Amino acid sequence: MRTKKTVLNLAYALGSSVLLLILGFVTRRLLVFHFGDDITTASQVVEKLFNFFSVAELGVGSVISYRLYEQIAARDAEKISKYMSMYKWAYRVVGWIICLLAAVGAAALPWIMPQVDRGTAYTVYGLNTLSTLSSYFLVTRRLMYTCTQQGYICTRIDLCFNIATYLAKIAIALWAPNYVLYFGVSIVLNTGANLVIARRFKKDFPYVHDVKVTFQDFKELGIFHDLRYFLVHRLSNTIYGSSDTIVTSRLGGSVQTTNLGNYTTISDSATNIGNKIMDSFAAAIGNIVYDKSATANDHDKKVFWGLDLFSYFFGSFVATAYLCLFQPFMTLWMGAGRLLPLGFVVVFCLNEYVGWNHRMVGSYRAVLGHFEQDQWFMVGSAVTNLALSFLLYRPFGVAGIVAATVVAHCIMWVGRARVVCRQYMKGSGTRYFGIQMIHLVTLALCMVLTYRLCTLLPGGIAGLVLRLVVVCLVPNAVNAACYLWTSDAEYLRFQAGKLLMKLKDWRTAQ
Repeated sequence: MRTKKTVLNLAYALGSSVLLLILGFVTRRLLVFHFGDDITTASQVVEKLFNFFSVAELGVGSVISYRLYEQIAARDAEKISKYMSMYKWAYRVVGWIICLLAAVGAAALPWIMPQVDRGTAYTVYGLNTLSTLSSYFLVTRRLMYTCTQQGYICTRIDLCFNIATYLAKIAIALWAPNYVLYFGVSIVLNTGANLVIARRFKKDFPYVHDVKVTFQDFKELGIFHDLRYFLVHRLSNTIYGSSDTIVTSRLGGSVQTTNLGNYTTISDSATNIGNKIMDSFAAAIGNIVYDKSATANDHDKKVFWGLDLFSYFFGSFVATAYLCLFQPFMTLWMGAGRLLPLGFVVVFCLNEYVGWNHRMVGSYRAVLGHFEQDQWFMVGSAVTNLALSFLLYRPFGVAGIVAATVVAHCIMWVGRARVVCRQYMKGSGTRYFGIQMIHLVTLALCMVLTYRLCTLLPGGIAGLVLRLVVVCLVPNAVNAACYLWTSDAEYLRFQAGKLLMKLKDWRTAQ
């Protein structure tokens, strides 16, 4: 059943994301060329500022979700209802806190965006405030779908509203270029999606009902203990994910911030697809851990090494694809004048590799809890990111800012892997980090070989298509030759065989 739901989640995720990817590129181009660098920069920076404000959430969603996995496995409807009610009320409190933070944070806008007109900055800021608050008051029911591996239901509903949002933005940019309408339509339609999911929730989970919760309930269940330590993780992740845009806006100006945003728009779109793929496994990992004990048996170890290898396959493919396709695609999409240096692209690729390569380890780490165990790694990651960003910008420009992020990301990765190898995969630390050194060698082989082949190809749309073919074939062929025969790939081979058999049976039934 887990495998079936994982595949179903994956199918819905991929099916919906391709169309949204194309529409996202169209709206980004229209935003840059119809509204200009100042409004584009304002929207990027304000979005990242609200990522910082979201620290007020304290990680309550992650803390309650890993407890919820345990109760779903035990089928304890009473405790499930209690956790969901706690989640709802916690998010309402968080919503009001973010409202207060937004009021205070407005004072920092002129310092962060000195080149942007204040009226424009504050208008975009106000619209983002409304969008963020509507999410916090309505989004809580999605947690149950995620934890029960039914995220495809939310994906299906979101797809309809997201398509409507993109089409409305395209129409506004082309025929009524008003940025208030452009950003405002997202608020209306995102709220609509959450209301539809709320209505569907009552039908899908009739046994989940609102119960009275008190401050004492949070205290007795140890939520505050976990939140105290998870706050460090939340803050560090926020700094890692948002500081590049804010530092670039402060030091580099609107044009460079917009150019950086063009690249991150591509990666964010790809990340959205990747997240859907990886999130399809996340709930299964939570169920695997809490169905048994907090220590892996022989079968669970095979699952872990298989999923970790899958993370490497995914990460090395993404990094190689960005290296070979970023500049040609950017030239066709935004024009050669919007290109950032190749050095930036290389560092950006390394950061993406680090993120995707340890994604499964991060999923295991999230469901294990005990966030105090790697809190100082997270602190070190955040401090390093900020300090190096300002230090490296002057000699290396935006590439230096991203290089600081790579270093910080590696610190975060080591902390997460250390927890998993000590608490769940006991005694596997040396093997894990040894495997990562081998992965770096094959990553370099994939990137260099594929890039060399791509340099032999022509430019234009035809060249981009040929590069895409090379990127799909070469790194995956190299990784398959190096790893698919190993014991770490046993679980992947088994699951691939099961999937092929099911497809064969389905075709026979047709």
